[in-house]
Amino acid sequence: MKTLQDFLNDLGARESGGNYKAFNRYGYAGKYQMGEAALIDCGYYKKASKIYNNDWSGTFTGKDGVNSIQDFLNNPSAQENAQIIFKKKQWSYLKAVGAHKYSGAIINCYRITDSGLLAGAHLKGAGSVIKYLKSGGKNISKDAFGTSVESYIKKFADYDVSFITNEK
Repeated sequence: MKTLQDFLNDLGARESGGNYKAFNRYGYAGKYQMGEAALIDCGYYKKASKIYNNDWSGTFTGKDGVNSIQDFLNNPSAQENAQIIFKKKQWSYLKAVGAHKYSGAIINCYRITDSGLLAGAHLKGAGSVIKYLKSGGKNISKDAFGTSVESYIKKFADYDVSFITNEK
């Protein structure tokens, strides 16, 4: 089975080609293409409004020396730390909606795994993942580039993410 580091490397490669300085047209930043909501969850960023549009008009907290979006893009260590924090937060969201209970199930001929669930949540959030699972694979949401939650759940199956999930 592939390791957590393999998972992170492969996710970063899929999101940005592994480029820590990547910044896409939708305002997602870094190797993992993280947005405002993700960096708020990780404690790196604060925003006065509840509108998450990746305009980066809020303030950075200074965590890991990150005081601006440029600091974040120039700090691989902060991006790696943020991703681990974010994955733990995403796992809590997946558990809150009951998605973790589908681990081991077969949907559309593929086995659901914890790492696949985390990858699906990375792409479209826990809400989209649980809709996919509850629909038996019929409700397949996609991101702005047309990438589906199902494709991430399948592509990122079978990694050992027990450090994140605290479950073997």
